[in-house]
This record gives sequence, C-alpha cells and structure tokens, in this order.
Amino acid sequence: MPAAIQAATGPGGSTPGDKVDLALLLDMSPMRRGHVTTTALLFCVLLIDGYDLAVTGQMLPAIAASLGIATASLTGAYAAQPIGQALGGLLLAPLIDKFGRKRMLLMLLALFAVATLLSVFASSVTSFAATRFIAGVLGGGLLPAVASLVADISSIKRRSSMVGIVYAGIGVGTVGASALVALSLNHIGWQGMYVIGAVAPLLLITPILLLVPESPLHLARAAAPSIDILAALRKLGIVLGPDTRFEQPARKRGTRISVIEIFGDRRAGFTLVLWFSCICGQISVNVFGLSATFFHEFEGISLTDYAAYASVAGVAAIIAGFSTGFVMDRFGRYRVIGVYATMSGLSLAGLAFFPFGSPLFVVMIICAGFFNVGTYQSLNILTPIVYPAPMRSAAVGWKGSVSRLGSSAAPLIGAALMTHQLGLKVALCTAAVPAFLVVLLAPVLAMLERRMRADGAKPSP
Repeated sequence: MPAAIQAATGPGGSTPGDKVDLALLLDMSPMRRGHVTTTALLFCVLLIDGYDLAVTGQMLPAIAASLGIATASLTGAYAAQPIGQALGGLLLAPLIDKFGRKRMLLMLLALFAVATLLSVFASSVTSFAATRFIAGVLGGGLLPAVASLVADISSIKRRSSMVGIVYAGIGVGTVGASALVALSLNHIGWQGMYVIGAVAPLLLITPILLLVPESPLHLARAAAPSIDILAALRKLGIVLGPDTRFEQPARKRGTRISVIEIFGDRRAGFTLVLWFSCICGQISVNVFGLSATFFHEFEGISLTDYAAYASVAGVAAIIAGFSTGFVMDRFGRYRVIGVYATMSGLSLAGLAFFPFGSPLFVVMIICAGFFNVGTYQSLNILTPIVYPAPMRSAAVGWKGSVSRLGSSAAPLIGAALMTHQLGLKVALCTAAVPAFLVVLLAPVLAMLERRMRADGAKPSP
C-alpha cells in the first residue's frame, strides 16, 4: 500500500516485484500532463456532441426550405435525434463497461462522423429523420464513454473537477453552434454545418488513439497483461518499473450485466432517487429554456429584447459548467447540490417578481442561468464519481437516458401553462418546483450513499 502511494506521488516508480493497488494508485496520483491532455480531448468530444444536437435545432427552417416543406413538418424528424440519444445511452453504456472506454469511444466517433455526414445527403423527411436518429444513438454512447474514462483516471481530490470540465463541453458546444450558425450558415448552408460536425470527430480520432490511455481499471478487470496497464499509466505520466505487478481487482469482469449491477449491493434506492433528481433538474432547465416564450406570451416582451438578457444567462451557465466540479471538490457534493438547487428555485421564481430589464431582474437571470445549470451539472457529476468503475458507464448512460425521457414532460408543462393562460408568475414558479424537489432529495442521496459505504458498496473504484 505505501508503495502504491509512493509510486503515485514520487518520480521514481516502484520496487521490482511490488504489488501495487491500482485503484489506490490512481486515487492518490497528482495531476500530470497526461491527465490534462486526456481531459482536454474528452472535453472536445462532448463539445462535438453538444454542437451536433444544438446546430440541428437552429437550422430547421433552412433544412425545411431546402426540402420544400414547412418547418413544422420537420420538427417530428428533429425529435428522432434526442430519442436516439436516449436509446443509445441505454444500449451502448453497458457495452462500454464490457469492451473498454477508449475502444468504444474511437468506434463511436468514427461511426458518428459517418452518420452526421449522411445527413448532408438527406432528400426527404424520412431520410433526414433516419440519419438524425442514427447520429443520436451513436452520440448517446459518447457521454458514458467519456465520463467513465475521465472518472477512472482522476484522483479522488480532483474527480468532481475533471468530470465537471468534461461535461462543460456540451454547453460550450451548444454556444459554439449558435455562433457558427450566425456566422456561417448563409455562406456554407446547412450541409456545410453538418460537414463541420462530421470532420471534427474524425480529427479527434488520431490524438485520442495516441495520447489517451484506456482505463487502467478496465484493463485490470479484463485481466490484461501488466505491460498494457503500465503503458496506459505512462500515458498519464505515471511511470512504474517493468517488474511491477498489480493486486487482483476485487471484482473481475464477470457475466452479470452492469445495468443490473447498478441496482445491486443496496444501490437500488440511491439509483432511483438519483434518477428522479436528474429528471427534476433537467425539467427545470428545459422549462427555463421556455422563459423567452413565457415573457413574450404573457408580458408582450419581444424575443429579441429578451435574447440580450438570455445571452448573459448563457455565459453564467457556461461558467457554472466549468466551475461546479471544483466547488463540489472544495465544499462537498451534497452541500453544493442543495445550495445550488435552492438558489436555482429562488432565482427562477424571482424573475417574475422584478420588472423586466431592472437591475434586480438582471441579477435574477444571471443567478438563474448559473444555478439552474449548476444544479443539473452537479447531478451529472455525481453519477460517475459514486458508482464503482465496473458499472460506471452503465450508470452514466442509463441516468442520462432516463432523465432525457422523463424531462420530455417539460414541453407539455409549457404548453399547458400557455394554453390555460396561467400567467408569468405561475409559469416561472412552476419551473422552480423541480429545483426545490432536488433540495429535498439532496440529503436523501447523502444518506443513501452513506448506507452504501457502510454496507461495503464502495462509491468509487
């Protein structure tokens, strides 16, 4: 055990013949250049994923005009992509646990590029829906592959921070899509925007192949030779002697499906509460996304006037995406979830009680952008750091799919609020309700995790 810590923190490797606890080695390892490189490349993967979904939604009128149909006729086809993402998370995440994070990530990037390129040649609603559905399925596997890999290689002290940085790629990709559409759509057309989305993942394949390691924990569970594990560690900057041997992992890769295992060892209660919390968090984010429509419908505020304030909230949301993991590492994950969710609910409700454009309104919309996204980001970060490595991808993938499916209630909620003309205050207070539910559930999650620890279901590898 001391040898593992010395190998992780010191420059000189380990004594020949030592048996190293691999999980402890990674838990105690300081940040090295390999960690930074891997995190940066995985951030870029999720940036591409965020770009792909956002750019499609913003180009629907142009695509519809090219196909000679009304935009409304294309919205159903667009819905095929998030449905595909949810299905991809369900089906592909267990395979990532079984066959390896890096191997599956490289395959998914290549296939995702092909599917995105096929969208360029869509000539009907059916073919467009098919290509978007396939891209969605493949994109649904990118998140669990990336999140589980970065959680596997990071130390305990920095795990929330590194996972949070990678997750922030989705938000940056969304903003990047908006900027690129504004600057380039009229010049290269919607087909050119998809070509960019197809080329980008292909450009990532070579650096990931050369610079990013396979998860050492996965290699150990798969009974890979020590030389393969040592090579993976070297890519992180952790150099051990060639004679180093590793302690047998507590659990080798077995025949049980990782999806089933996320409910085993007293994890069922935690899993169900976490899923419901994530659904609440995403519903709150999605209903807040309708706030421009609420202000327009109920108060007569023009979309362009609201957009200026929404852009400020978007910047706050990006800052939240990058910073939430660091805050969780510093102050504790459940404390941060509770505080962020409280502030999210208060700021969402507060938007309706201060005059539009007033200084207090500006404060509220900045807080809403930061804490609303920060709450959901904190729940995203929680998943890969609590579940053990053998089932980490399945936990991330199924959580993401369930929250996407559950949050499909958000458009229905928005439609009901506008149909019955319930007013701005009711609409924004409704958006705040899911955030306040997360406040109530945060201590329940903390209690359930402590119970898992006490019963031996370790929350990290």
